[in-house]
Amino acid sequence: MKIAIIGGSFDPIHFGHTAMARYVLKHRLAEAVWFMVTAKTPLKDRSLTDNELRNDMVKAAIAYDKRFKICLMEQQRDGISYTLDTVRELKNRYPQHSFVWLIGNDQAMQLSKWRGIDELSKLIEFYVFPRHNETISCAYPHQLMKMELIDVSSSEIRSGQRLWLVSKGVKALMAKHYLYLDSFAAARMSERRFAHSKSVAKLCVTLAQCHGVDVLQAYCAGILHDVCKEWDKQRLNCYLQQLDPRTLQERPTVWHGYAAAYYVSKSLGIHQRGIRAAIYHHVKGSDQSKLCMIVYVSDKLDPSRGYDSSETIALCKKDLAAGYRLALKQQAEYLMKEKQNKHESRTESGN
Repeated sequence: MKIAIIGGSFDPIHFGHTAMARYVLKHRLAEAVWFMVTAKTPLKDRSLTDNELRNDMVKAAIAYDKRFKICLMEQQRDGISYTLDTVRELKNRYPQHSFVWLIGNDQAMQLSKWRGIDELSKLIEFYVFPRHNETISCAYPHQLMKMELIDVSSSEIRSGQRLWLVSKGVKALMAKHYLYLDSFAAARMSERRFAHSKSVAKLCVTLAQCHGVDVLQAYCAGILHDVCKEWDKQRLNCYLQQLDPRTLQERPTVWHGYAAAYYVSKSLGIHQRGIRAAIYHHVKGSDQSKLCMIVYVSDKLDPSRGYDSSETIALCKKDLAAGYRLALKQQAEYLMKEKQNKHESRTESGN
C-alpha cells in the first residue's frame, strides 16, 4: 500500500491539512494518509499544546474518512522529532508499504535545514503543494501537486482568525479546553491592554484556587473580559443594537463588557453561563456568583494598575464576599471623586 504522510504539530489541525490529504486520495496518488503528530519540532521555538489535546483535535478532524489515520510514532520517541528518524522507522516497521511525504512550498524551501536531508531525499519522495501560485524552489527530488494550499495557517486559527476553516469538532474541543485564549486576546488588544488582562487572569486564578472555583473558567473570563474594550463607540453600538439593545440605555463605558460576553460566545463557542456572566457584569459588579465576584475584584484590584491593592486582595483571598463589598465601595468612592474633579475643572474653566 502506498501511504502519504502529513507531518506537523497540528496546533490546531485545519482544512488546509485535510485538503492535501483528500487531494492525494482523489487523484490516487496514495491509498491512505497518515497524520504524523509531532511532539517537539526542531524548527519551532514556541511551546506546543498538550500532545493529548492535539491528538484529539486530529482525530476529530479526520474521523469522517477511514483512509485517514493518526500516527503517534514521533510522540512515542524521546526528544526532538526529526523526519529522517521517522522515515527510517516507518520503513523498518512497515516494509510492506511505500511512503511519500506531503509538504507545502514553505517547507520545501526549508528542506536544506532538515537533518540528513541528502539521505532523507533518497529514502522518501516529497509531494509539494504550492501557495499563492508561488514558484517552487526546491533543490531536492519532488513532485509538484496541481492543487494550491488553502490560504490558512495554524497561527491564524490560534489568534481567532478564519475559524471557519476548522471543523466543528476541532472548534468544539478548542472551546471545551479553552485553547489559544492568550493568542485570541493578544490579537484584539493593545500591548498595554493585554498586559492588564494577563494580570487580571492571574489574580482570577489565585482567587479561584482560594474559593473552589474552576481555575480554567476563571482564567478564561479574566483574559477575555476586556476583549472588546478597545472597540470604538460606534462599533459597540452597532454590535449591541443587534444582540442586546437594552444595554445601550446604560452609559457607554460599560458597553464593552456586554459586547464581550456575546463576542466570546459567537467567536470562540464559549457558551458557559458562568464565564459569560462574569464578563458581562465585570464593569459594574452587578452579579454575586463566585466567578462574577472574582472577575470584578480582579479587574478593579489588578496589581498592574499601579496602586496598592494588597490589603483588599488579601481580604478577598480570605473572604471573597467581604472583599467584593469593599471593592465595590472603593470603586464607588473613586467614581465619585472623579465626578467631583471633573465638575471642579469645568467650573474653573467657566470662570
